[in-house]
Parts: sequence; C-alpha cells; structure tokens
Amino acid sequence: MTPAGIVARPSLGLLLVLLAPIACAPAGPGPANGTPPRSGRFGSLRDLVLIERPELGVPAALFVDRFEVTRGDWAEFAASAAGQRLGADRPAVVGNLALPMASLDLRQARAFAQWRFLRLPRRSEWEFAALRDGRSRFPWGGRIDPARANTAELRLGGPTPVGTFESGRRAGGNEPYDLVGNVSEWTESVPPRWWAEDRETWTLDPQAAPVWSGAIARQHPALSVWAWPGGILPPALGAELGGARVPREVVGSDFQRPMVELLIAVPAGDRRAGVGVRLCSTAAELLQALQQWRGTMSEAEREQLQRFVARGEHRRVLQQTWQQLDDEPSPPAGSAAAWLRAEFGPGAPPAPATGELPR
Repeated sequence: MTPAGIVARPSLGLLLVLLAPIACAPAGPGPANGTPPRSGRFGSLRDLVLIERPELGVPAALFVDRFEVTRGDWAEFAASAAGQRLGADRPAVVGNLALPMASLDLRQARAFAQWRFLRLPRRSEWEFAALRDGRSRFPWGGRIDPARANTAELRLGGPTPVGTFESGRRAGGNEPYDLVGNVSEWTESVPPRWWAEDRETWTLDPQAAPVWSGAIARQHPALSVWAWPGGILPPALGAELGGARVPREVVGSDFQRPMVELLIAVPAGDRRAGVGVRLCSTAAELLQALQQWRGTMSEAEREQLQRFVARGEHRRVLQQTWQQLDDEPSPPAGSAAAWLRAEFGPGAPPAPATGELPR
C-alpha cells in the first residue's frame, strides 16, 4: 500500500518504501495503543521518548518527541489563542495531517514548541538522540541504505507520513522516527563559522534589538539553555540581535537532499519546504514549563500528564528532578503544578535571588 498522501512516480525508491515496514503515527483525534490522542497543549507528552546514556558519562535525561511535528499538530496550534496571535494559519495546513509540517521559520517553530511546553534542540542534543555513541553515521548504523529513510535517494519528491520508516530508527524499541530524512529539523545552534568569522558582517535587526533585553533573555527557553556560569548573558543573545538573517544549524537531511547531508545552515527567517520541527526538553525544563502554566487542566489533559509520568522510567527521572526545583506552596487548583505537587510532594525551598541565569 502506498503511504497516504504521497503520489510518487514509479522508481526503485518507491519499491523500497513498499517493502519497508510501515508504522505511521496517528495524527487524527483517535487514541493510539489505548493512550489519549496526540492533541492540544499536552499532546506531545504521549510521544516523548526518554533518552539516557549514563554508561557514556552523560548524566542528563533528555525527552525527545518520537515524531516530527505533523500538520495535524500545527493545525491545532493555529486554532489556539497562541497560534492566532502568531498568525499560525499561514502557512495553511493542507493534505494528509500525518505528514510533517514544514515551511516554518525559526520564530514560528519556537512558538509552537513553547505552546507544547517544550523547545527546539541544540545540534548536540539532536546528535545525542540520533547517533548516541557518536561512532555511527546514522541511527541504524554506519551504512548508507536508501530503504531506511525518505531522502533524495528514494526520489519520492515529497514527505511521507511521520513514522513510516520503521527500520530507519535505532534498534532497541522505544526510539524516535525520521531523525534522518522526511524533513530536516531546526536547531537552536548557530554555525561555528558565524561565531568565528561572519558575526561582524551582520547588522543588528532594529526591531529585534529592543525586544531581546537581558531580562527576557534570562527567561526565554530558547536562550536560557545557553547560559554561561557566573550570570553572563547567553551567547545566543548576540545571534538573536542579528535577527532573521543569522543562520541556525538544520539537521537530519530531508526528502530533497542526500542521506549523507545531515547538516546545513539556514537563515532563521527562511521557510523551506524541506525544513520542519522536532521538540525536546530536559526533565527540569519540562517540569518548570508545566509549573509556570496558569491554566486549568481538562480531564483529558490530566490523563495525558498522568500517563506520561507513569511510563517506563519517567517517574524516577521526573521525581528526582522535581525535588530539586523551587517549590510553589499553593499552586492554582486544577493546574498542572497542583497535580505535580500532589504526585511528587513539595519541591526544594525557593532559592535566594542571586541575579544569575538558570543553569
């Protein structure tokens, strides 16, 4: 059966797709494997994959979305108040909702990530999720294999529904799909060449400069991840002041590019048909985002959060992290913060103000 939403000319690539195992991710309103649907602000919780590699000396736990952001995901955001403020109905969502969303600039991708309580990865975090030990070129190993990913070698000419390429992910079960191929993915990383050589050639964006004050930089999830010790402003602040022309590293190849072309630089303001989004978060960042949200959870949202916490090793990682976060003694009733406090108990006493950035 040809993957839904794809019209491909006859080719060896199409034959390889037909023979490859298919595991498309549901993007509609129905449940998957008995879990709540992937919908609303809490929707990504259903598909977050916990990645830990303590044997490699990497103590941090990283949650990574199993799937690229879909057109269905984006349509829900576009209909929300946050999406309407952003004008997220442009670009319009058309076609199969299980296809990855693309043609988004960095600002749009960030806004969606923040709405979902998550953020965009750094390049190093994408590499950690995709390549793990750093010894392999691809999630499945070191060999170029056109049947494992939707890259230029397949000659499909367009994206496939997320999760189509079962054999394109790292062996071992609970792993993200499409880290290579389909659409490439924005990261927050600025190419080293820009920092070293090109920075002085960029003119500060007069509209961005007044907005990105130091106070906002300390709080913004896209910038606080770059905090330096001692309270120094994030180095990424300089890139933000450069505006839409400053490039970011875009990773993972796509349906238009060769499999080996895993990294390109794209100006932050560009919207390309082959560039999409995958979300991630550390445990601390996710808990803080949920804690700071002032809304009241619906029954469906509460169930999404409850199931997320109960899955695999999530409870261990989240509870250990929660106990290190500043406590809020009286969170609003019905909020995510109230549920987390009831589930995990009080957090750490509030730390005294030091003026330093979050680490």
